[in-house]
Amino acid sequence: MKKVRDIFCVLLLLCTTMSCENWLDVDPKTEIKSELMFQSVSGFKDALMGVYLTLRDPELYGKEATWGFVDAIGQQTDIQDQAAAYYNASRYNYSQTSGVSDALWAKAFNAIVNLNNMLENLDKQQNLFTPATYGVLKGEALGLRAFLHFDLVRLFGWGNLAKKPENLEKLCMPYMTKYDKVLTKQLTVGEVLAHIEEDLLASIELLNNSDPYGLAPKQDDYDLPNEDKFFDNREKRFNYWAAVCTLTRVYMWMGRKGEALTLAKSFIDKGGRTSWIDSYTIDAYYEKDRDLTFSREHVFALDIAELFESVKHYIDPNANKPNRNADLLYHSSERANKLFEAVNGVSTDYRYKRWYNKVNDFFDGWAFYKYWEVEEYSHGSVLPLIRKPEMYYMAAECLLETGNDADRIKAIEYLNTVRDNRGIAKLGNDMTAGTVQDEITKEYQREFIGEGQLFYYYKRLGFEKIPYSTKPGNDAVYVVPLPSGDVGLGGMEDYKKK
Repeated sequence: MKKVRDIFCVLLLLCTTMSCENWLDVDPKTEIKSELMFQSVSGFKDALMGVYLTLRDPELYGKEATWGFVDAIGQQTDIQDQAAAYYNASRYNYSQTSGVSDALWAKAFNAIVNLNNMLENLDKQQNLFTPATYGVLKGEALGLRAFLHFDLVRLFGWGNLAKKPENLEKLCMPYMTKYDKVLTKQLTVGEVLAHIEEDLLASIELLNNSDPYGLAPKQDDYDLPNEDKFFDNREKRFNYWAAVCTLTRVYMWMGRKGEALTLAKSFIDKGGRTSWIDSYTIDAYYEKDRDLTFSREHVFALDIAELFESVKHYIDPNANKPNRNADLLYHSSERANKLFEAVNGVSTDYRYKRWYNKVNDFFDGWAFYKYWEVEEYSHGSVLPLIRKPEMYYMAAECLLETGNDADRIKAIEYLNTVRDNRGIAKLGNDMTAGTVQDEITKEYQREFIGEGQLFYYYKRLGFEKIPYSTKPGNDAVYVVPLPSGDVGLGGMEDYKKK
């Protein structure tokens, strides 16, 4: 229990008004400092930005929850060398990777605890804010709390809920809603998901009315003061559409595809404040102007100044010259050509052309290039957490569920929208529903390189074997063990039976 208990004793906030050493004092003065911070609107903004700093840490979305550990267990990279950093993760030797998963768990709860502290003080100090400012701050914090809990349940909990509803009754993890040193006990998967849904629905309602990205008409007294530019660039914060897309993911996880389809279509029909990448941008003459993460398609992303320095070793084939870089994240030529439907090593797919870097010396394959940066790079240091194409994939999958032929054709249309915006030929309408689902799988494999989403797709659908893995897709693969220090939360029998 120690790791999570310690989290409740520490405030990791953006240190703008006093030193970090002072904020990290673990003594009764911490409570006083918290009260002082939440005496002004700027203090609440600092607290929220402190959470975003935590999200960017390598233990969380800056590495392990995206292109690192979670991608490795999704078999998103070809790893053969036992000396590779992610070899044990790729083989599901979780006893050897507990340091990584434990740190991810702790860092996520660190952020959650600070969100809860902010939320409790936000309601106490509501008189400080205009209604719109209060609505955005609270909606954003509730949405982030749900987003973090959901990724934890996707990693440490059970999936395949549509086919195995009994998994909803398995004890999983706490859902923290209070800033309190007394930990709540584990809840079932179903109970955690119910809390996530509740928070996201509240977030959507608040952000719809208050967020500039919300759809609700703004009233005459709408006032969102922004002299400090705090509310700019909402796609790099948890905005209205991020809440909608996250709830769509949740409904897909729960097998509630009718509700997921409604939300996905809302995003597709109303644009979601995003636009598709174009060939001019991806094929810009100067490499510094090529938008490799397709940033105009980002629904929710993080600015991470250290991203390239963090990932460079893992995507540079020459990082260990004159020796082989065992840690390289890459696809073999055979896998890459099959995945991107290349003929004689040539494909018109933007992703194939720009997300790969040819490896010559030690590997027959392609290193990942999505996060590569050159000098004066125009689009660097941005890591996407939700992107536009995913909503099309989920909508297509939901439509296939109906068994209706018109819905099958509409599903193909959604996939073709993405394919058209990736520079590849459209699919024919004569495909069976099973073949269309296979195409969705291929799209997840192509689209989310370096983003940590592929493992969750396989787990949600209960793949009997994750492609390119060496083990069957059972609980020993899909359910990452809880940190050993937190098993005292109770209800560990389900984990012991894995």
